[in-house]
Amino acid sequence: MESTIIGVATAVGVAIGLGIHQARQSKKNASLAEGILPLLTARGPLTLPVLAEELGMNGLTGRGKVAMALNAMVSEGTLVVVDAPEGTPQLKKVHFIQYKVRG
Repeated sequence: MESTIIGVATAVGVAIGLGIHQARQSKKNASLAEGILPLLTARGPLTLPVLAEELGMNGLTGRGKVAMALNAMVSEGTLVVVDAPEGTPQLKKVHFIQYKVRG
């Protein structure tokens, strides 16, 4: 009986924590989107490294945050992904995949 209560309490705690994390991440992505959209509108399709540099988010962590915001915008339908050309090595694709405003 006690183990069932502990299990349920743990599951509820994890669910609440994940909900809070998701809400915070959505706010961060939305604030980054405010910087991404004007760049893409003004300059046209850009790659992840260029966007991260323009936003002042250099480094692996900064690129990761920009990538998460871009993925959220793509899933919302705000942006479109322009894939890398055929034959591009997997590790080089980040330099060729572009993001542009749907329109």
